[in-house]
Amino acid sequence: MKPLSTILLSGLITVLLGCWLVACSGDDSSENGTSDTDTDSDSDSDGDSDSDSDGDTDSDSDSDSDADTDTDSDSDTDTDTDTDTDTETEEDTETETETEIDTEFGDLCVDGEGVEIDGNTYLFSSGNTSARIVFYTSSIVRIWLASGDNFTDPAGDKLVVVDPDADLETYCYLRDDYYILRTNRFVLRVYKNELKFAMYDVMDETVVWEESSPIQLGNSTSQRLVRGSDEYFYGGGMQNGYFSHRDETILISKDSSNWDDGGRPNPAPFYMSTSGYGVFRNTWSTGTYDFQSTIEISHNENRFDGYFFYGPSLKRVLDGYTYITGRPFLAPIWGLEFGDADCYNKEGTTADVLVVAQGYRDNDMPGGWVLPNDGYGCGYQDLPAVVEDLHALGFYTGLWTEDGLDQIAWEVGTAGSRLCKLDIAWVYPGYEFAFDGSTQATTGIEDNSDSRRFIWTTMGWAATHRMSVMWTGDNSGNWEFIRFQIPTVIGSGLSAQNYATGDVDGIFYGSAKTYVRDLQWKVFTAALMSMSGWADYDKQPWRYGEPYTSYNRDALKLKMRLTPYLYTYCHRAYTNGVPLVRGMVLEYPDDPVTWGTDTQYQFMSGEWFLVAPIYYDGTSRDDIYLPQGQWIDYWDGTRYEGPQTLDNYDAPLEKLPVFVKAGAIVPMWPEMLHHREKEKNPLTLDIYPTETKTSFELYEDDGVTRAFADGHFAKQKITSQLDSDKVAVVIKPSVGNFDGKLENRNYLLEVHISDKPGNVTLDGNELEEKASLAALESAVDGWFFDPSDRKGVLHVKTDALSTDETIEIVANL
Repeated sequence: MKPLSTILLSGLITVLLGCWLVACSGDDSSENGTSDTDTDSDSDSDGDSDSDSDGDTDSDSDSDSDADTDTDSDSDTDTDTDTDTDTETEEDTETETETEIDTEFGDLCVDGEGVEIDGNTYLFSSGNTSARIVFYTSSIVRIWLASGDNFTDPAGDKLVVVDPDADLETYCYLRDDYYILRTNRFVLRVYKNELKFAMYDVMDETVVWEESSPIQLGNSTSQRLVRGSDEYFYGGGMQNGYFSHRDETILISKDSSNWDDGGRPNPAPFYMSTSGYGVFRNTWSTGTYDFQSTIEISHNENRFDGYFFYGPSLKRVLDGYTYITGRPFLAPIWGLEFGDADCYNKEGTTADVLVVAQGYRDNDMPGGWVLPNDGYGCGYQDLPAVVEDLHALGFYTGLWTEDGLDQIAWEVGTAGSRLCKLDIAWVYPGYEFAFDGSTQATTGIEDNSDSRRFIWTTMGWAATHRMSVMWTGDNSGNWEFIRFQIPTVIGSGLSAQNYATGDVDGIFYGSAKTYVRDLQWKVFTAALMSMSGWADYDKQPWRYGEPYTSYNRDALKLKMRLTPYLYTYCHRAYTNGVPLVRGMVLEYPDDPVTWGTDTQYQFMSGEWFLVAPIYYDGTSRDDIYLPQGQWIDYWDGTRYEGPQTLDNYDAPLEKLPVFVKAGAIVPMWPEMLHHREKEKNPLTLDIYPTETKTSFELYEDDGVTRAFADGHFAKQKITSQLDSDKVAVVIKPSVGNFDGKLENRNYLLEVHISDKPGNVTLDGNELEEKASLAALESAVDGWFFDPSDRKGVLHVKTDALSTDETIEIVANL
């Protein structure tokens, strides 16, 4: 097997060869062959994904398709290609004509002569074993084995939510030793003498994976593959403490007795490889994935049912996996805000939660939802009134259920709750039982309101990502907890669990310092919550007093300001399965440093932020790896050239090591305590321009309802570029509409440049330079350059401008 870099090179050669053989044209289609348009539809309450029954899948301009070429027809029409590292550059190889394929690949198969052919389904037999090969898309094939012709599917329609693409073209050819089953993306070999399989590139030249021996059906059915010399593996769902599995053995089974390093709160029967493929086993059965010198993937069942995804990029594999099992859900925007959970009714009434909620506001502390415990003797009283009063304070209300969901219709439809936590006592049996619990909770919320699903659970499985936040269970607050949680969240994202997290500082024990350090890095993740009641101090962020209260306040206020950035990437996860929290290997797949555990204590938050948490009691950080490119210290503007490793990076308790990749465009809200507190105006654009034009496409909707699934959302593209004599920032029109969309918006630009510009223009008209930042803040518009602010920041302020018009801001250097 070859590393990803070799396969990408082979893919380029394949494209060139294909263009030489036939008339070859560029294809901007997504991984599954659909056009690059956004037709989002949310999962139905029964768990169906946002995919049509014919196999089409949602995609948008941020999906893992070809690079985003700007073809807008406005006055600043671009002729170059924006840099967007969230896209892939490989092209689909154009399908050759039948005559040319015959010449290249041999004779066509004949139905009934060694293989039965029914459209894109192929049936082979060897002894008592039958193999049904079903192509779902040009990049996805199902290999389904059974004794005789007894093909069983215990998961039914729960885990897999699409049917094969009826319009897909596949081909079957004969070679001396094997059959070729071919799409326009890859080849599946089926060997004749013994029923073995292998995946190759589209020209049948470069191996992606191959079996070392035939699959043997039995009480434990295993597939054995040849391991590549530099092949690495990821997945398995939430495997506490781990994300890179080469030379490791992981268990695909629930573990309700261990919430610490090595535990498995939310396993998933899925893995992917740097050789350019991924596998999902369609099963509820437990398994063992052994990634030693020979790869052995086994499940405890007398059947084999696997979906194989051809990448070759890991992002494309995640796209394929979530196409089959459903996309990660899009949380309500308040779900990205800080949550607070407890029994609360220590004095015998649920209304005591209002005292805690008021504490957030009295301490000028952001917070968006609370979760009263309705089990373990807690219960609730006067729930409708409590929900109403909490909402007035800026909080949504959920319930933390111990023993079932029989009251959820009333709790949501009448009392007004909007989320729930499925406690371990409820989902303890795991597997299908726990999956059905998330489905029931989803139905309870969405059948009784216009709100989106927002559920917390353990004991998740494949496809639970389309319904629930998956959290690591009952942890203790200490340095070890922080340490193992970092690779845990990274690894969970590599199984499409976009909302993976653990309670801030655990529920047991904890300390002022560990609370600060744990909260800091989770600000750059999708979901976070504190849980009180089991430690000496409750887990609200002000309980330890100063200076810790201020440190925690600053972290939470930063998360609130970053909401439009984080929410946009959550929407991208909803469209293509690529998570917000990204292991370095997702963004830098050709850098060998990122393949193993060298980068297990750092991650990318979206495309632009590199976050390196402090996971020990210290004030400096070693082993911060900066890949190729330029990186800017988020706090002081120091620039670093990668690749390099930083040691002894100064990080006092109030400072989290964060670096911004050059080219970043980061949208930010005004400071607020919850998303309903004020209008999202002005919009700050934090910009780090480079010579290569970069872009960010801001996603917006009403943030609460499911109207976005019916097309009620908007996207707005922002580009920036640094030339020798100017910096140009272009804000394109906001395309689309939703309830609450701003017709006019003010913009604040923070452009990180080292030299003061001679002048700044807005749509060709010169803006007035102000004498100070305070003067700019009190003006309607203008600009001010501050050389002492993070090594140089140009501040630009605009008046209210139409969101339907293109805006161009140029700083002439």
